[in-house]
Amino acid sequence: MKDVIVLYSKDALSTEYLPLYSGNERYGKTPNLDALAEKGTVFVNHHTAGGSTAMAFSSMLTGKYPFEFEKRKTFTAVEKSEKESIFDILQSQGYTCHMMWSPDYESGALPYVREFGDEEKTQFHVLNMFQPLGYKQHTDKLKRNETRLQKSVKMICDELDGINTSQKTFIWLHLPHVLRGRICYGDDIDAFDLILGHIREKFGDDSIYVTSDHGNMNMHRGKVGYGFDVYDPVTRVPLITPRIDGLSVCDSLTSHTDLPDIILHGRIPEHEYVYCDTAYYAQPQRKLAVIGKRYKYIYNKQTKTEELYDLDWDRAEEYNILKERYLEKNRMGYVTYDELYYYPYKSEALEAYKELKGEKEKIWREPGLAEGLYIKYRRKLGLLLKWIRLKK
Repeated sequence: MKDVIVLYSKDALSTEYLPLYSGNERYGKTPNLDALAEKGTVFVNHHTAGGSTAMAFSSMLTGKYPFEFEKRKTFTAVEKSEKESIFDILQSQGYTCHMMWSPDYESGALPYVREFGDEEKTQFHVLNMFQPLGYKQHTDKLKRNETRLQKSVKMICDELDGINTSQKTFIWLHLPHVLRGRICYGDDIDAFDLILGHIREKFGDDSIYVTSDHGNMNMHRGKVGYGFDVYDPVTRVPLITPRIDGLSVCDSLTSHTDLPDIILHGRIPEHEYVYCDTAYYAQPQRKLAVIGKRYKYIYNKQTKTEELYDLDWDRAEEYNILKERYLEKNRMGYVTYDELYYYPYKSEALEAYKELKGEKEKIWREPGLAEGLYIKYRRKLGLLLKWIRLKK
């Protein structure tokens, strides 16, 4: 195993932001990422296991899907080290482990992950590099501030330079949604690549693994954020590693649950299916995707609806094969899909549907009656208890 390992990730980084994956440079050029990919292995069918940071982190660190965490019923603070993690393994082998992120992860991720090995030994570097945006409230409209961005980049690079790598070292640097000085998703890809250039110069290309925790909808289906969907812009994420098994491109179906194997052993597992969740088993808004090599099945718990997509025919996931009728808005009426939309693989797709739904049934879990009622009404119960205390 290498003496220095660097995992470099960015929050909500969609593959379409990177020319390496999308073929366009509309979000900026990435010369360092392209050079790294030229020497390494580019995973083109790699998927997150969770549509939000904490769930994705938990899977990336432990190699376990969210539904495999027996103690996690809902998105709440968790006990530490429920599963063995990359940090546990590397610490046991004498590595000094570092986690670098912005302050919002101290409150928004750490309590919900707790898979960072011996937290007394793990060195957490908290850097003020996060730009509040979107759902955060502003008194003025955000504007680009290049001076602020340069300070953010320098702060990150200086922090990396300050890490002692004379002994075996693991560093995970996770950039926020948007670096301070920029204003929206995809607006800081040039800075992301600039920091990667510094990492390459300091640690060497054979030490670096690049990915994201999850993607975001980026205005697909009229949605700009993430967290409640398991469509391709969220689930399929970039992964670039040092060259594995002589492969320049890996098109095998892989998951963030494979990261420990890939990083620690240089091994690419084989899968018929991978999964992506939006919530833990007891939460009513849970959506689960079962992703195969060609077909993708989605179950929406709240509405009890199903979706099936042929990823070869319809990468954008616009045609739900299971949907019989479609509302044609221009003509203000419903039409039958099969009578207007050409899709020649319906029989084959419905056979795949049986298999994919069967995979969903194998891992699906429902809360008990009391548990379900408590979770459903706990907010109202909390407000009632607060009111009672105030009355006293």
